[in-house]
Amino acid sequence: MRRTLVKNAADEQQVKNAQSKQLTKRDLDLNDMRAVLNTAQGRRVLWRLMEECKVFNSIWETSAKIHYNSGKQDLGHFIMAEIVEADEKFLFDMMKENKKENMNV
Repeated sequence: MRRTLVKNAADEQQVKNAQSKQLTKRDLDLNDMRAVLNTAQGRRVLWRLMEECKVFNSIWETSAKIHYNSGKQDLGHFIMAEIVEADEKFLFDMMKENKKENMNV
């Protein structure tokens, strides 16, 4: 269950404390992502997830499956945005690594 960080939005101190806690949570999230991205295994897993979500492909279908594909792609875009926010260089590293791997197949 999510806890409310501010009980009284008119109380500037409560708002300030809530922003600080929120920032800390976000910093933890981004640090976790950086830890994953700092390993070749983590980058490969995230790349595979983005490929499965068709981040770089069309989601077009002639049926209602397009909505399913759209949902998958939204998740892939979320993953990619998290990578970029953590450190955009990792996305470029992943692209290079994937290109190299495909050349060796």
